[in-house]
Amino acid sequence: MRHARLVVAVLALVLLGHFAGGYSSVTNAQDATPMAGQDFVGSWRLTVTETQAPPFFALGTFGADGTVVVSPPPVVPPAPRGPGTVAHTSAGHGAWEATGPDSAIVTFMLLAADEEGNPFATRTVRASLMAGAGGQSFSGEFEATIADPTGNVVATESGAIEATRLVAEAPGTPVAMPVIGTPAP
Repeated sequence: MRHARLVVAVLALVLLGHFAGGYSSVTNAQDATPMAGQDFVGSWRLTVTETQAPPFFALGTFGADGTVVVSPPPVVPPAPRGPGTVAHTSAGHGAWEATGPDSAIVTFMLLAADEEGNPFATRTVRASLMAGAGGQSFSGEFEATIADPTGNVVATESGAIEATRLVAEAPGTPVAMPVIGTPAP
Protein backbone atom coordinates (compact mmCIF):
# COMPACT_ATOMS: atom_id res chain seq x y z
CA MET A 1 0.00 0.00 0.00
CA ARG A 2 2.81 2.36 0.91
CA HIS A 3 4.60 1.58 -2.38
CA ALA A 4 1.43 2.44 -4.38
CA ARG A 5 1.16 5.82 -2.63
CA LEU A 6 4.80 6.55 -3.43
CA VAL A 7 4.28 5.70 -7.13
CA VAL A 8 1.19 7.92 -7.31
CA ALA A 9 3.05 10.80 -5.59
CA VAL A 10 6.00 10.51 -8.00
CA LEU A 11 3.69 10.44 -11.04
CA ALA A 12 1.84 13.51 -9.75
CA LEU A 13 5.13 15.40 -9.30
CA VAL A 14 6.29 14.45 -12.81
CA LEU A 15 3.00 15.64 -14.36
CA LEU A 16 3.09 18.83 -12.29
CA GLY A 17 6.64 19.46 -13.49
CA HIS A 18 5.57 19.07 -17.13
CA PHE A 19 2.71 21.55 -16.71
CA ALA A 20 4.76 24.02 -14.70
CA GLY A 21 7.49 23.88 -17.35
CA GLY A 22 5.05 24.88 -20.08
CA TYR A 23 4.81 21.41 -21.60
CA SER A 24 1.63 20.81 -23.52
CA SER A 25 0.60 18.09 -25.92
CA VAL A 26 -1.89 20.50 -27.53
CA THR A 27 -0.74 22.49 -30.56
CA ASN A 28 -1.55 26.18 -30.25
CA ALA A 29 -2.76 28.22 -33.22
CA GLN A 30 0.51 30.17 -33.11
CA ASP A 31 2.47 26.90 -33.53
CA ALA A 32 0.45 25.69 -36.49
CA THR A 33 1.85 25.74 -40.00
CA PRO A 34 0.17 28.55 -41.97
CA MET A 35 -2.62 27.18 -44.14
CA ALA A 36 -4.66 28.49 -47.02
CA GLY A 37 -7.49 30.72 -45.87
CA GLN A 38 -5.71 32.05 -42.75
CA ASP A 39 -7.17 35.49 -43.59
CA PHE A 40 -10.51 34.19 -42.24
CA VAL A 41 -9.19 33.34 -38.75
CA GLY A 42 -10.43 35.91 -36.23
CA SER A 43 -13.60 37.72 -35.22
CA TRP A 44 -15.88 39.62 -37.59
CA ARG A 45 -18.77 42.08 -37.71
CA LEU A 46 -21.17 40.75 -40.35
CA THR A 47 -23.83 42.52 -42.36
CA VAL A 48 -26.28 39.92 -43.64
CA THR A 49 -28.65 40.78 -46.48
CA GLU A 50 -31.36 38.19 -47.15
CA THR A 51 -33.51 38.29 -50.26
CA GLN A 52 -36.74 37.90 -48.20
CA ALA A 53 -35.92 40.06 -45.12
CA PRO A 54 -34.29 43.33 -44.07
CA PRO A 55 -30.50 43.33 -43.55
CA PHE A 56 -29.14 42.70 -40.05
CA PHE A 57 -25.86 42.64 -38.12
CA ALA A 58 -24.28 39.49 -36.66
CA LEU A 59 -20.92 38.50 -35.18
CA GLY A 60 -18.74 35.59 -36.22
CA THR A 61 -15.49 33.97 -35.09
CA PHE A 62 -13.44 31.61 -37.26
CA GLY A 63 -10.96 29.44 -35.34
CA ALA A 64 -7.62 28.28 -36.72
CA ASP A 65 -8.81 24.72 -36.05
CA GLY A 66 -11.69 25.02 -38.56
CA THR A 67 -14.47 25.80 -36.09
CA VAL A 68 -16.87 28.70 -36.46
CA VAL A 69 -19.31 30.38 -34.06
CA VAL A 70 -21.83 32.94 -35.37
CA SER A 71 -24.10 35.11 -33.22
CA PRO A 72 -27.15 36.49 -35.03
CA PRO A 73 -29.62 38.82 -33.33
CA PRO A 74 -31.02 36.85 -30.36
CA VAL A 75 -34.62 37.86 -31.16
CA VAL A 76 -36.01 38.12 -34.69
CA PRO A 77 -39.43 39.23 -35.99
CA PRO A 78 -42.05 36.61 -36.87
CA ALA A 79 -41.27 34.67 -40.05
CA PRO A 80 -43.92 33.66 -42.61
CA ARG A 81 -43.48 29.97 -41.73
CA GLY A 82 -42.57 30.52 -38.06
CA PRO A 83 -44.64 30.33 -34.88
CA GLY A 84 -46.40 33.68 -35.50
CA THR A 85 -44.45 35.37 -32.69
CA VAL A 86 -40.91 36.60 -32.40
CA ALA A 87 -38.30 33.85 -32.54
CA HIS A 88 -35.35 33.46 -30.19
CA THR A 89 -32.19 32.13 -31.82
CA SER A 90 -29.09 30.45 -30.48
CA ALA A 91 -25.56 31.09 -31.60
CA GLY A 92 -24.64 29.10 -34.68
CA HIS A 93 -21.95 26.43 -34.39
CA GLY A 94 -20.15 24.77 -37.25
CA ALA A 95 -17.05 24.42 -39.38
CA TRP A 96 -15.18 26.28 -42.08
CA GLU A 97 -12.64 25.12 -44.63
CA ALA A 98 -10.32 26.95 -47.00
CA THR A 99 -11.00 26.27 -50.67
CA GLY A 100 -8.07 28.39 -51.88
CA PRO A 101 -5.61 31.00 -50.58
CA ASP A 102 -8.37 33.63 -50.24
CA SER A 103 -11.59 31.61 -50.37
CA ALA A 104 -13.49 29.38 -47.97
CA ILE A 105 -16.75 27.56 -47.35
CA VAL A 106 -18.61 27.53 -44.04
CA THR A 107 -21.52 25.55 -42.61
CA PHE A 108 -23.18 26.21 -39.27
CA MET A 109 -26.47 25.45 -37.53
CA LEU A 110 -28.67 27.62 -35.29
CA LEU A 111 -31.65 26.68 -33.12
CA ALA A 112 -34.90 28.68 -32.98
CA ALA A 113 -37.54 28.76 -30.23
CA ASP A 114 -40.78 30.67 -29.72
CA GLU A 115 -41.41 33.23 -26.95
CA GLU A 116 -42.09 30.44 -24.46
CA GLY A 117 -38.87 28.57 -25.27
CA ASN A 118 -40.47 25.82 -27.36
CA PRO A 119 -38.08 24.72 -30.14
CA PHE A 120 -39.66 24.99 -33.57
CA ALA A 121 -36.81 24.98 -36.11
CA THR A 122 -33.17 24.59 -36.99
CA ARG A 123 -31.46 26.77 -39.55
CA THR A 124 -28.46 25.37 -41.43
CA VAL A 125 -26.43 28.00 -43.26
CA ARG A 126 -23.93 27.18 -46.02
CA ALA A 127 -21.79 29.96 -47.49
CA SER A 128 -18.98 30.55 -49.97
CA LEU A 129 -16.64 33.37 -48.93
CA MET A 130 -13.90 35.44 -50.56
CA ALA A 131 -11.34 37.38 -48.49
CA GLY A 132 -10.82 41.04 -49.34
CA ALA A 133 -7.43 42.57 -50.11
CA GLY A 134 -5.38 42.91 -46.93
CA GLY A 135 -7.41 40.33 -44.99
CA GLN A 136 -9.56 42.93 -43.20
CA SER A 137 -12.84 42.02 -44.89
CA PHE A 138 -14.63 39.23 -46.68
CA SER A 139 -17.83 38.82 -48.65
CA GLY A 140 -19.88 35.98 -49.97
CA GLU A 141 -23.20 34.38 -50.69
CA PHE A 142 -25.17 31.95 -48.56
CA GLU A 143 -28.16 29.68 -48.59
CA ALA A 144 -30.08 28.66 -45.49
CA THR A 145 -32.29 25.64 -44.97
CA ILE A 146 -34.94 25.87 -42.25
CA ALA A 147 -36.23 22.56 -40.89
CA ASP A 148 -38.88 21.72 -38.30
CA PRO A 149 -37.91 19.70 -35.19
CA THR A 150 -38.44 16.43 -37.06
CA GLY A 151 -36.01 17.46 -39.83
CA ASN A 152 -38.56 18.31 -42.55
CA VAL A 153 -37.39 21.27 -44.64
CA VAL A 154 -40.00 24.03 -44.41
CA ALA A 155 -38.18 26.91 -46.14
CA THR A 156 -35.00 28.00 -47.85
CA GLU A 157 -33.46 31.45 -47.92
CA SER A 158 -30.47 33.02 -49.62
CA GLY A 159 -28.51 36.23 -49.52
CA ALA A 160 -25.16 37.96 -49.20
CA ILE A 161 -22.65 38.55 -46.40
CA GLU A 162 -20.23 41.46 -45.98
CA ALA A 163 -17.75 41.25 -43.09
CA THR A 164 -15.26 43.56 -41.43
CA ARG A 165 -12.56 42.25 -39.08
CA LEU A 166 -12.82 43.18 -35.40
CA VAL A 167 -9.44 44.39 -34.13
CA ALA A 168 -8.01 45.13 -30.70
CA GLU A 169 -8.30 48.82 -29.83
CA ALA A 170 -7.19 50.92 -26.89
CA PRO A 171 -9.81 52.44 -24.57
CA GLY A 172 -11.12 55.74 -25.88
CA THR A 173 -10.90 54.72 -29.55
CA PRO A 174 -13.93 56.13 -31.41
CA VAL A 175 -16.39 53.47 -32.53
CA ALA A 176 -17.48 53.60 -36.17
CA MET A 177 -20.46 51.35 -36.87
CA PRO A 178 -21.61 51.20 -40.48
CA VAL A 179 -25.23 51.83 -41.28
CA ILE A 180 -27.06 48.69 -42.39
CA GLY A 181 -27.25 48.63 -46.14
CA THR A 182 -23.92 50.40 -46.73
CA PRO A 183 -20.83 48.46 -47.84
CA ALA A 184 -18.36 47.41 -45.14
CA PRO A 185 -15.09 49.43 -45.21
